[in-house]
Amino acid sequence: MKKVILSLGVCFFFLTSCDKWLTIRPENEIEKTKLYETEEGFWQALNGLYSIMGSNYGPTGHLQCSDVEFLASIWIASSESVEQRLIDHQYKDADADSRLADVFLNQYNMIAHANTILEYLKQQDFLPESSYNIIKGEALGMRAMLHFDLIRLWGPMPNNVDASYRYLPYVQQVSKKVNTYDTYGEYMEKLQADLDSAEFLLGKYEPLLTHTCNELNKNGGDDYDRLEYYWRQNHFNYYAVWGLKARIALWMGDKERALTYAQMVKETLNADGSVKFRLGTANDINITSTDEAVNTLKAECLFGYYLSYYNWQQEFNDNTADFKTPISNIEGLFDDKNDFRYTLCWKVDPDVFTGEPQNVTTYKYKAYNNNWIPQIRLAEMYLIMIECAPLDVANVLYKEFCNSRGMGYKELTEGSRMDILQREYYKEFIGEGQVFYMSKRLGVERMLWGNQKCAEAQYVLPIPRRESEII
Repeated sequence: MKKVILSLGVCFFFLTSCDKWLTIRPENEIEKTKLYETEEGFWQALNGLYSIMGSNYGPTGHLQCSDVEFLASIWIASSESVEQRLIDHQYKDADADSRLADVFLNQYNMIAHANTILEYLKQQDFLPESSYNIIKGEALGMRAMLHFDLIRLWGPMPNNVDASYRYLPYVQQVSKKVNTYDTYGEYMEKLQADLDSAEFLLGKYEPLLTHTCNELNKNGGDDYDRLEYYWRQNHFNYYAVWGLKARIALWMGDKERALTYAQMVKETLNADGSVKFRLGTANDINITSTDEAVNTLKAECLFGYYLSYYNWQQEFNDNTADFKTPISNIEGLFDDKNDFRYTLCWKVDPDVFTGEPQNVTTYKYKAYNNNWIPQIRLAEMYLIMIECAPLDVANVLYKEFCNSRGMGYKELTEGSRMDILQREYYKEFIGEGQVFYMSKRLGVERMLWGNQKCAEAQYVLPIPRRESEII
């Protein structure tokens, strides 16, 4: 028998020779009961879900700028470090295995938090319908997003799925009872159902349906009596559902569905006829500004979240920063040096001995006041549409995209489209954790700055050892 154990106290796994199991233990019952006795408590619990995202989705989190970017060979690392083991895809290395186990555990703990909210929603009878729908819709949307990133890492190559194999559990309850691991089809069906429910619930009361982003990006106003109805880009809102549906459809190879949802996001208008979300431009980038997180292009964010703690100067702006790439990589990536993603988003780190430019560090997460962490952006919707649309439509979209980035437009051909798109993912999403997923989805044999060929052994992470070792 195999026994799988998660050590954080809320999660315990059990794996047998004939099946796989997952058990999630609830938090302290007394504390939970008190929290969920009031409407305020439910909102606090939902905000708590976003507040614990930092370990995996913060600027230096495992799935944002750290581990998943090392898997994609974005950053350099010292030869004996665990980061180098990740770059080399040495998943059997004890330190690499332990690091990835942390990611795994963090993800399921966030899911447990979402499930706790959903369980107590079933038991209450006092929430206003609007609050109930928004809280439940956000919790379901977050549960789907968290599960999707698990299957993108620990699940199969999307073009080589074993229909009978049980890859991971899609956890829908906080309970001492076991939860069986799901087949890929079962897992994705549950994920899609969560998003369909979130779309229905948020579609009733989502403030962004009737207000612009700017109208809601303030500390309250006259239309709503709760702060949570403002700053909707900080929450998993109605349009984040569409964006995630587009992302998932592309992963599953359903280009028609991916194109539909990406277009729906792009074409959404405010009451005055202006677009709900717009592509960022160089005017949105100002590395000396005291404005909020300008380098993360909030105007085009469908979903991000506010993180109150991190020291960007320590992590991203000095010679000891953890996230550096050789300047030659960036020079080679950008054919057009007028592109603001080249001119405004990197800090040169000179060699400590010669003073000559050697490496660069991203400026993406430089912010002075509020710390805005993007999760789904309009730029991704454009790249999805460019990949999935007929070539003539794709070229119109690509020209719009190039203009927004300040770079020259070169016509796409069927022969060049995918090569250009892969490079755009690097330019656009370094530090946002999307390059590894793109490479896995497309089965890229050698990632742009990788040191080895990649196939399933490199792209499909093994279940962490301490969760599956034979006891």
